[in-house]
Amino acid sequence: MRRWALGRPVSEPLRVIDFGRVTALRSQTLWHAVAYGVSAGAPATLSFARPAAPYICLGYHRGLDEVDHEYCRAHGLPVFRRMVGGGPVYLDDGQLFFQICLPAAAVPAVRSQALRSLLEPAAAAFRAVGVAALLDDDQEICVGDRKICGHGAGQIEDAVVVCGNLIERFDHERATGVLALPDPQLRAQTLRLMRRFVAATPADPAAFQTALTAAYAGALGFRPVPGTLTGTEHAAVTELNARFTSEKWLAGPRGPGCPDRHVRQVKVRAGVWTLAARHDGAQVVASVVRGTVDRVRLRADGLNGSTRAAERAVTGAPLDTVGDLLAAFGDPGRRLAVAFAAADVRGLR
Repeated sequence: MRRWALGRPVSEPLRVIDFGRVTALRSQTLWHAVAYGVSAGAPATLSFARPAAPYICLGYHRGLDEVDHEYCRAHGLPVFRRMVGGGPVYLDDGQLFFQICLPAAAVPAVRSQALRSLLEPAAAAFRAVGVAALLDDDQEICVGDRKICGHGAGQIEDAVVVCGNLIERFDHERATGVLALPDPQLRAQTLRLMRRFVAATPADPAAFQTALTAAYAGALGFRPVPGTLTGTEHAAVTELNARFTSEKWLAGPRGPGCPDRHVRQVKVRAGVWTLAARHDGAQVVASVVRGTVDRVRLRADGLNGSTRAAERAVTGAPLDTVGDLLAAFGDPGRRLAVAFAAADVRGLR
C-alpha cells in the first residue's frame, strides 16, 4: 500500500460517519469495527459517537486492579477494555468522541510524528470554534496548561486510529471516584490536580464536528464523504459486542496477575501525576507537577518529630533531588527515598 503524503491534495475520500447517541458498549465497538474495516480496505474514516450512559474504559495492557469496582457497581458503571493504550477513564454523554482512522501505510512510521500529524487537525478544529487550543510539546491538546481533549492511539491490524473528545461537561469527582486509590490523601490530591489541569470547553458540538471534518480533510488532502458501515464492519460490531462483554477480554492480556500493592500512580496529564508508595514501613503520598514535588505526606517509623521538616524539605523540590534531601533524615529518610524512587516516570512526562 502506498504512503500518502499528509497535507498534499489527493483524490482519496474521507468517509465521515456520525453514529450519534449510542449505548456505552457500542460507543467502543463501533469505532473498533471501523478500524477493522479500514484495515481490510475501507476508506480512511472520521467517526463521531456520544455514549448514552456513563461507563469506564480501560487501556488494553492495564490492570483491572486500577478500577474501583465497588464504586462502579454502586453507580451502575460498566467497565470495558479497549484495544488502544492508557489507563482507566470515565466517559459519559457530556463528551463527544471522535476517531480518525487511516491505513497504517498512510501515516508516518515514527509514532510521535504520526500522533502529531493526526492531532494537529483536532487542535485546529478547536480554534475554529473559538477555543484557544494548542497541541503542546507533550502532544496534548491544551488551553494554557489545562488539557481539554483526552486522546488515545494505536494500531489495529493494518489501521492506525487516534481517538479524542470534545469535553462539554466533565465530572471530576466521578472521574476520580472510579479509580482504585489505596489512600484517601492520594484520592484528594488526584482530584485536586484533575480539577486544576483537566477542563471542559464551551464549544457547540455540531460546529465542532463540522470544523473537525474540514480540518482533517484539509490536512490529509481527502474529500469528505458521508458514509455508513460496510457489511463486514456490521459483522465486526456483532463480534466485538460479544468479545468486549466477555470476562476473558475484560481480564486483559495480563490476566488476574499480582498487582504491586506497594505503588500506585495516577497520570492526570503529561507531567502531572500522583503517587502513593510504601517501603519497609515508610509511606509516601505525593503529587508531582512538571518534575517538581507539589505536595507530599510522609510517614516513617523513627522519623518522629522530623516529619514536618522532611515534608518541607521536599515540597517544591525537583524530583531528582528528593533522594538526597531525604537522606539527610537518616535511615527513615533513606527508606522514604526508596519509596519515592518506586515512581515510574517514563510514561508520566
